Amino acid sequence: MKRLLPAFLALLALLALAYLLLPRGHTFYGTRLLNPKPVDFALEGPQGPVRLSQFQDKVVLLFFGFTRCPDVCPTTLLALKRAYEKLPPKAQEGVQVIFVSVDPERDPPEVADRYAKAFHPSFLGLSGSPEAVREAAQTFGVFYQKSQYRGPGEYLVDHTATTFVVKEGRLVLLYSPDKAEATDRVVADLQALL
Repeated sequence: MKRLLPAFLALLALLALAYLLLPRGHTFYGTRLLNPKPVDFALEGPQGPVRLSQFQDKVVLLFFGFTRCPDVCPTTLLALKRAYEKLPPKAQEGVQVIFVSVDPERDPPEVADRYAKAFHPSFLGLSGSPEAVREAAQTFGVFYQKSQYRGPGEYLVDHTATTFVVKEGRLVLLYSPDKAEATDRVVADLQALL
């Protein structure tokens, strides 16, 4: 028995070393969904109807907001721009950033798209009827409502500020606004998904 102990310990040490040397998969920084949820919607873009499913071949970063947002929306879209621009050009081809306005009364598709493109020309802005926007938002569990209402056209919109990551028609990752700010970690997640 005493002779077997050193051999057993040596074998255990070799197994531990082999385990440590094994290549590791990517540890995602964003909140990863263990059961990716199928998602789709239809909204209006500047050139007409757009379905999320049109981007099956891309990793989509999706953010719901409004163009008159004083803080969270521009900050998040700037963070997404930094991450997008840090990707190699070939990887950029596999990523699409989409901004969906939850303020369709003031943000028709052209306005939403112009706002998105102010952050990066490849970004896409979408809007639609109040019903279509509500349906798209509900697909992702996005809450929004008018606040600080001072009259028609004079209000803010409280809204969920999560960035949703969709791959092959399934919701796979979530970023809170502070997590979206961590450019290098978001880039690493995107490269692992591509």
